[in-house]
Amino acid sequence: MYKMEARITKEVINNEAYYTLVWTPLKPADKYKIVREVPAVSGIFELYRMDEEKHLNLLTATHAWYGGLRSNIREAIDPSNKTDPELKKLLEDEEENLYFRYSCCDSFKDMLDVIWFLHSSYFDEDIRVEHSNRYEEFFLDEKSPDKIFWAEDE
Repeated sequence: MYKMEARITKEVINNEAYYTLVWTPLKPADKYKIVREVPAVSGIFELYRMDEEKHLNLLTATHAWYGGLRSNIREAIDPSNKTDPELKKLLEDEEENLYFRYSCCDSFKDMLDVIWFLHSSYFDEDIRVEHSNRYEEFFLDEKSPDKIFWAEDE
């Protein structure tokens, strides 16, 4: 069976970037599994909460450059270091309902482009990251082994 490698790749044609984002399967956000299974390399990740109706609710989509994926995902689910009381309570109360997925990438500028694209699809009213400004236009093709897709190519 063919196994997809969770990576971000890019092809540039005529100053347009074509990114392919391959996600890992969605996994329960268990701190011990994260320490054992997530690589300590740079990349992007998403954190979700599953509600009572079994719907996934996106909590964050961000990049992990310094410290890598393992430490950034671990920190994102740890309520003990949160100062926002609402976020702290959510993480404490929803510990069993948190899920994450990630994709590795060794280019900071490529991560910024992909995260900008995702944010412009998810949070078009509140985009908090800038793209790299290297390309006239860029496109994203998402691949996910569990068929969870949020960004739609326009």
